[in-house]
Amino acid sequence: MGDAEIHGRVEELRGRVDEVDAALIRTLNERARIVQELVALKGEAGVALFDPRREEEILRRVVEQNDGPIYDSSMRDIFEMILHRIRDLEIQRSEPRQ
Repeated sequence: MGDAEIHGRVEELRGRVDEVDAALIRTLNERARIVQELVALKGEAGVALFDPRREEEILRRVVEQNDGPIYDSSMRDIFEMILHRIRDLEIQRSEPRQ
């Protein structure tokens, strides 16, 4: 493969990465909006907002569905961070504004 072909392929792959990044951003924000709706419903029903069993179920499913190349432990870490950051968002939303 010549330099021009390699450069073209690199640019193509970078474009695909950018598309995936944009899809991830949209998907994470959609997940956060769904969680916000769940929080509102749970609040109305007087149900505890955080369910550690549900979180563990999600993390177990993430590992089961992962077919690589990302290691299971790394994928679990990624999703733990997602879960915690969305929970942080909900905590911040519930705090009184100054």
